[in-house]
Amino acid sequence: MNIEPEEETRRRFGNKISFMGDFKDRMIVVVLNQVQAQMAEDAGAVAVIPIDGIKQTVVAVEGVQRTTDLSTIKKIMSRVLIPVIGRVRVGHVLEAKAMEAAQVACIDESEYLNPIMSAYNHTYTPYFMFREGPDGANGFAYKMEKRTIPKYPFKIPFICGAADMSEVLQQIYEGASMVRTKCADDEETHDASKTFEIVRKIMGSLDDIINADETRMYQLAGSYNARPALLQMIKEQRRLPVPFFAAGSIYMPIDVAMLMALGCDGVIVSNRVFNILSPETRLENIMAAIKKYKEPEELAKIIERSGGYGPKPK
Repeated sequence: MNIEPEEETRRRFGNKISFMGDFKDRMIVVVLNQVQAQMAEDAGAVAVIPIDGIKQTVVAVEGVQRTTDLSTIKKIMSRVLIPVIGRVRVGHVLEAKAMEAAQVACIDESEYLNPIMSAYNHTYTPYFMFREGPDGANGFAYKMEKRTIPKYPFKIPFICGAADMSEVLQQIYEGASMVRTKCADDEETHDASKTFEIVRKIMGSLDDIINADETRMYQLAGSYNARPALLQMIKEQRRLPVPFFAAGSIYMPIDVAMLMALGCDGVIVSNRVFNILSPETRLENIMAAIKKYKEPEELAKIIERSGGYGPKPK
């Protein structure tokens, strides 16, 4: 149960969102080792996410796709100055606590890894900013049986995946400081179409919220199983209250430019980018696409520098 003073919860959550706000208009890169992490930092990455380079062997032997070994994460942290993000299984509170103790900058509660049911299977009252009144007034009283990690007690921010607006709102309500697209393991597929589909769906829903009148707002709240106060905040700010990143098979600069044009705040670049000839140049072109996606002449130069639209990685 969240028993600390409400003011402290608010202060810490605000700090987390502020920290993740600095990630906007940048790229996060998935890396295997120190060399790749250094390459990503040199190309302008705002953070890196280490993954296990022997994943298939681990799955075959242990029967579970688990988080990256902490020794690998610590080696990368000793090599680069940018934030290092630790991935943990959905609902695995102790993995998250171990990552926090290892002093990672942020935690990605990842559906890419095998999920477990959280041991914290209880009714949890999230951050007070989304309450309508005592005990959930206006007919919206939520008793959430936790399947994910309770995020508010942690001192570091969480990144969580979502496939539609309902999941986006739930993740924000539960304490996510950044939301990314949810999709299949991007290290096993070249197909970014699912990522584009999710981004278009969420951005379309965002437009619906922004343009909704009061009656429609309550209809949307019921449809999304979300608090009207959270939807009202989005309507007033005309954007999501936390950064929204695209993830999943992203390694082509022109795709990155399109995702930014659709409304993403940044991208998570697949580790497959390092299987391309001259990954340093590709990462630099991805950063250029993020910064200059509104300039067609610059995009033409980026495509040319990438060797056309870019070969698929191995």
